[in-house]
Amino acid sequence: MNEIDEETAAEWRSIAREAAESGADIACEYFREGIGNDFKRDQMDPVSKADQEAQERIITVLSDRDPDAAIVGEENDAEKTVPESGPAWIIDPIDGTNNFVRGNRLWSVSLARTVDGEPVTAATVLPATGDTYAAGPGVVERNGVECAVSDRTDPSSLIVAPIFGLKDRDRDDYDDVTSYIHHELGDLRRLGSGQTSMAMVACGEIDAAISTVHMTAWDTVAGAHMVRAGGGQVTDLSGERWRHDSDSLIATSGEIHEDVLAALRGRLDRE
Repeated sequence: MNEIDEETAAEWRSIAREAAESGADIACEYFREGIGNDFKRDQMDPVSKADQEAQERIITVLSDRDPDAAIVGEENDAEKTVPESGPAWIIDPIDGTNNFVRGNRLWSVSLARTVDGEPVTAATVLPATGDTYAAGPGVVERNGVECAVSDRTDPSSLIVAPIFGLKDRDRDDYDDVTSYIHHELGDLRRLGSGQTSMAMVACGEIDAAISTVHMTAWDTVAGAHMVRAGGGQVTDLSGERWRHDSDSLIATSGEIHEDVLAALRGRLDRE
């Protein structure tokens, strides 16, 4: 992938914000309005009319501004895998749908642009809190102001967010992760929105986000790019550089990364 000049990077950030905000406008029309929900797989996996209509609006904007890019998304007929060549937009119209349908404000509209499988820009909008995060190569902004990962290194001061779901097969891992946080770190935040959690890591609001299982591209790519743009580190549990097809995701402020990895592998017996 070729280097992107500053002007082009700024243009893609602007497009990402525009598309995410357009989807957020649709989602807000339904938030706390008592909309009905279907379920994708089970009662903890809702899909709302708001998801579907927000994604349609986002696609309309992106198709106009970037017509040659593929669209990868959770809802409707969008592609489900990130192409390894050419440009693509990865969309999550509502990340944190369970929060959304319950009237909880911690949900976001999130998207990222990839080129040859690697993210180059991202935006995550939290319309109910008024925060917009946007990232390009080497820069991440919150509400238009540049920010960065935290500089905390004292384990007792670290705030960490588990971001994977509680499917039956994953509950043992979740117990191990939360036990590690409880006994060795400062505090735990389970926000119910992985993209929101990673945006907060990128801007120093929390210190790490952890998933010991594979998560979909639309749940991860934007946030992982933001963490790196903010100066942080994102790998899988083995320490390999994270990609959209990795089987785990550890996103930290950077300096604490190796210590977090080693402790997690010890707890999970994956040395």
